[in-house]
Amino acid sequence: MKLYKNFDIEDRFPRTMTIGNFDGLHIGHKKLIEESISIAKSFNQKSSVLTFFTHTANMNNDKIKYISTIEQKLKLFEDMNVDELFMISFNEEIKSTKAKDFVKNILLDRLNVQNLVLGDDAKLGSDRLDINGIKLICDELKLKLFKLDEVDVNGKRVTSTLIRNMIMNGIVGEELLPYLGRTYFLEGEVVHGNNFGKELGFPTANIIIDSNLVVPKYGVYYATCELGGNLYRAGINIGNKPSVENSYFGVEAFLIDFNENIYGKRIKINLLKHIRDEIKFSTIDELKRQIGLDIKYIKELYKNGD
Repeated sequence: MKLYKNFDIEDRFPRTMTIGNFDGLHIGHKKLIEESISIAKSFNQKSSVLTFFTHTANMNNDKIKYISTIEQKLKLFEDMNVDELFMISFNEEIKSTKAKDFVKNILLDRLNVQNLVLGDDAKLGSDRLDINGIKLICDELKLKLFKLDEVDVNGKRVTSTLIRNMIMNGIVGEELLPYLGRTYFLEGEVVHGNNFGKELGFPTANIIIDSNLVVPKYGVYYATCELGGNLYRAGINIGNKPSVENSYFGVEAFLIDFNENIYGKRIKINLLKHIRDEIKFSTIDELKRQIGLDIKYIKELYKNGD
């Protein structure tokens, strides 16, 4: 996959392109991109995706949290065998460009796009033209437009907003899989914490995650962790640790049957099930007892293949 970070390219071969924020690359996105790749092949063209470093709604503020990091997004596109990815900064110039000018000056004149593949909910340009308005422009400028209908699961239209809300409500693992199309995960570097878990007999790895990502519902999760090419069972705590003095937000992983120094290493956390909400305990003994019960339950889930 060839990556472009602007529209200043020399290659003028004909392209089939799809456009979107593609946050999370859920099953609706995948269907759109797969259709775009299929159309490109039928016309013997390059399959191209145009997306942005930041969500188009976030140019002036960071009100939308992301499902995936930029690095994860790049890997997902590459895994889909897209020929080209245009990952562009959504700046004031692009934001203020009307749909017709964008299609003519960028897609046609600069990128030689001959087929445009969009979802039925697409919006384009500063004038926010919908799919019907976009079709009128494409017809006028002799650009072929292919429209893909919505993807529904269990009667719900699959969107990034839906998936963000599911994650924020603790819906992960098998429940999220039909919508996202893969296991939802977090990843980050293991850093030093306050060693409170170790004092309780449950040493945890403190993970720094990207602050731009959506935060899963606070509480305890059953998970697996990928570290150094190996997979480990784990209990994950996400939240503010209200039972601890001077508490702060954090993501902590207790790897079961594991006792190694992993500070500074990157770890991938596959969230499989939210098993309980965050609780403020009256005493440390109550907290310690509950952690023991959590780990026992997680071992049973793993044993049963859940």
